Amino acid sequence: ACKTGEYDHCLSYSSVKGYWRPLEEASPFNGEIGQICEGQECKVEIKCKRELVKDALEVINDIHPYETPMIYIIPILNDYFEKLYIK
Repeated sequence: ACKTGEYDHCLSYSSVKGYWRPLEEASPFNGEIGQICEGQECKVEIKCKRELVKDALEVINDIHPYETPMIYIIPILNDYFEKLYIK
């Protein structure tokens, strides 16, 4: 996972301000039930092959302190377009 060209262990991260409100059934890592909370968070971006997504999700869920981490899985089409347009 996280390989780009001839490099591995590739990722990027940025500091972001997050907002959330824990609902009644939540067990918040940070914040109070029913109250809008805010905090500094780290957004991490990785690129991995489709067949490794499940493994990447397992690692994220194992190490993430929140009950439900915010995860977006976005297909990347770079390889497709490079084959078509780069000679």
